[in-house]
Amino acid sequence: MRDLSRRRLTGLLAASVAALMVSGGLSTVVSLPRRIVMRSNSALEMPTAAFLRARIDSGEAGITDTSDGGIAVRSGGAEDARLTYSLLGVLPFKTVNVAVENERVLMPGGQSVGIAIDTEGVIVVGASDLGGTPSPIRAAGIRTGDIIQRVNGFPVESAGALSGMVVDGETLRLDVLRGDTVMTKAVTPALDGRDGCWRLGAWVRDSTAGVGTLTFSDPGTGLFGALGHAITDVDTRVTMPVGEGELYENRVVDVSPSTQGAPGELTGDFVFHPSAIGTVKKNTGRGIFGTMDAPGVSALYPEGLPTAPRSAIHTGPATLLTTVDGGEVGEYRCEIVRLNDGGPDARDMVLRVTDEALIGKTGGIVQGMSGSPVIQDGHIIGAVTHVMVNDPRMGYGISIESMLESAGDLAA
Repeated sequence: MRDLSRRRLTGLLAASVAALMVSGGLSTVVSLPRRIVMRSNSALEMPTAAFLRARIDSGEAGITDTSDGGIAVRSGGAEDARLTYSLLGVLPFKTVNVAVENERVLMPGGQSVGIAIDTEGVIVVGASDLGGTPSPIRAAGIRTGDIIQRVNGFPVESAGALSGMVVDGETLRLDVLRGDTVMTKAVTPALDGRDGCWRLGAWVRDSTAGVGTLTFSDPGTGLFGALGHAITDVDTRVTMPVGEGELYENRVVDVSPSTQGAPGELTGDFVFHPSAIGTVKKNTGRGIFGTMDAPGVSALYPEGLPTAPRSAIHTGPATLLTTVDGGEVGEYRCEIVRLNDGGPDARDMVLRVTDEALIGKTGGIVQGMSGSPVIQDGHIIGAVTHVMVNDPRMGYGISIESMLESAGDLAA
């Protein structure tokens, strides 16, 4: 009798699994991320599917049904929760960790800024033979894009400092960063017969400067974020490690509009500003971060705006803040057309510029607009990061949640 009951239960579960596999909601549940973030005292609609039951484990959170047959996770406080989907309420099928955060209010940016960075170490951008002598750097196995951090244990602070460490033909011990790996290479300088100097046969770069857009500043901590992507070396595309960096006010003096196949750019004159307004401390794939010398301000949103978690972003109308006329921030219409899975490449969403005034000035998105904050439903949801070359009205954006994750406790 007991064996018969087991067989019936097994048959029922097998039939349920088969039905679940053809259920229209299955793929939506399967594609849910392992972790979502929601605000305290808020509700978040979640998908469901036939034969699946949802349960939440938390003393303060709860689940209610929605009018379309879905479910809503309702947070009653700041306590995290775990949402579990199970087959017929018996077999665990999918678990989603729900992180509950208090609403964070930031000052939206949109101001054009100048960014100047001195690297930590020097980036190898090329190698050259010394007359008939092969490049010592190349012979030692050091490649373009490698970062020379130390020579004989001493930090390399600039290209000039590296040259000063080469005084004769004595073999040097170079600590070299390649990707996430630090290697030690022995390099023997060679005598350049053209001028009688000892050289490593390397072209290196120790700094960069450019124009971008401020995404946000935190009036409480001084933290700022900009660009929404990394500053990379123009030749090697390597993310430049920050030794020292500064943020400057920038006045847009010219706009080269984007056209199909040819992204435009903003031109500024920040090099003429006498002093920095902030310090750059991190250069990451999700933006540059640092601290402001004075609290940021916003003429459009003087009280600041709350941020939205990635899970609250949806397709539909939005606006972006950017500067294309001198130093004044404007707000322009755009549309979120697709949401991506997120990740390290700063492309959480796809957006389209719909504001004819902005299109008339820039053709859409131009270089220098990276970091322009995106506003939806009265919340900062992210920033513009890249333009699509074949259609400059289209571009990618990163979520503010991703940027804040990369900023970490920088200003703590």
